[in-house]
Amino acid sequence: MMDINSETPSPQSPDETCSVADALGRAKAELENVQAYCENVRQRAAERLKTLRAASVGDVIDGTLDAVRRHPGASVTIAALVGFFLGALFRRR
Repeated sequence: MMDINSETPSPQSPDETCSVADALGRAKAELENVQAYCENVRQRAAERLKTLRAASVGDVIDGTLDAVRRHPGASVTIAALVGFFLGALFRRR
C-alpha cells in the first residue's frame, strides 16, 4: 500500500519557481513569434492568390517560361516527376 504523503509533491524552492516562470515567459514569447510568422505567411499567401486570380493565362505561361529559363535543371526534374506520377496514375492494367 502506498503512503499518501509520498504522492504529494514537495513545495518548490524559490529558485525552481523562478525557473518555471522564466520558462513560461520564454514559451509565451516563442508562441507570439510563431503566431506573428504564421500571420505573415498567411498574408503573403493571400496576396499571391489575389495576384494569381488577377493574372491571365498568358501571364501564367510567361511566368512559367521565365522560371524554366532561370532554372532549367529544376524544371526538367519537376517535369520528369510529374510525368512519372501521371504515367503511374493513368497506367492501364
